[in-house]
Amino acid sequence: MIGQHPQLYGLPEVNLFAGDTYADLEEQVYSMRPGFRHGLLRAVAQLGLGGQNPDTIDAARGWLEENRGVSTSELFDDLTAWAAPRRLVDKSPLYAYSAEALARMDAACPDAHYLHLTRHPRGTCESVLRMRADIRERQERGRFAKRAQALQPDQRVVADLEDPASLWLKPQEHILAFLERVPAERQRRVRGEDFMGDPDRHLRPLCEWLGVSAESGDLEAMKHPEESPFATLGPRNALFGNDPSFLRSPHLRKYTPKPMSLEGPLAGGDGACLDEAVVQCARRLGYS
Repeated sequence: MIGQHPQLYGLPEVNLFAGDTYADLEEQVYSMRPGFRHGLLRAVAQLGLGGQNPDTIDAARGWLEENRGVSTSELFDDLTAWAAPRRLVDKSPLYAYSAEALARMDAACPDAHYLHLTRHPRGTCESVLRMRADIRERQERGRFAKRAQALQPDQRVVADLEDPASLWLKPQEHILAFLERVPAERQRRVRGEDFMGDPDRHLRPLCEWLGVSAESGDLEAMKHPEESPFATLGPRNALFGNDPSFLRSPHLRKYTPKPMSLEGPLAGGDGACLDEAVVQCARRLGYS
């Protein structure tokens, strides 16, 4: 939504700062998660080559291979120049899993603004548990629909990672430690449930904080994430680059926050509850 503001440009999940160079990304990220390359390929094709199709995706991959040794900071500078005068919005969630990635981002973009968008840990953990159960059920049936096959690489990221609680806690700890070094005027925290429950109340203050227009037409544009060039499945050689659920249904929908508690067993968790470290961090973020 923020990236749809006419003065801003919302990237897909480019994951650039997960490594020092493109070669590092190939070795440390893409070798295990090939789908994590798709967002960067789509961004280079769209911004650098004018659109996304199998040929421009292949050309983008070739250009990145030719620049294997170039720092990811310089590659981000290229994206910035191609998008100008619009300012880039990078929401790659992979950064939050690594203090090193956050440090690279800070070094590359010393004047960046950081929006810490949070979610109740119960919602995160139960969502992960549901996804795992769904994957397990599909695998046990031994048959996948073509669309499910297409989504399998990104689903595997959740299926074989650690326990759901740590998937919520570790990123929050990295973010909180990182933001301690960021001036207060360049950071803001918003609970995702509050934002989605009443986006109109939050969009204007966010625009004012970012120093962009808050005219009614600009605010309306932000409520149409489906108009992003990255809001649908991409070409066959770079399908993803965003959350598969978003790609399936990118329109803004009415959202009513569900009451959630830090106490009690998790749905689908075989009686497991949120551990104390998760509860304490969640309270620090304003959850109860």
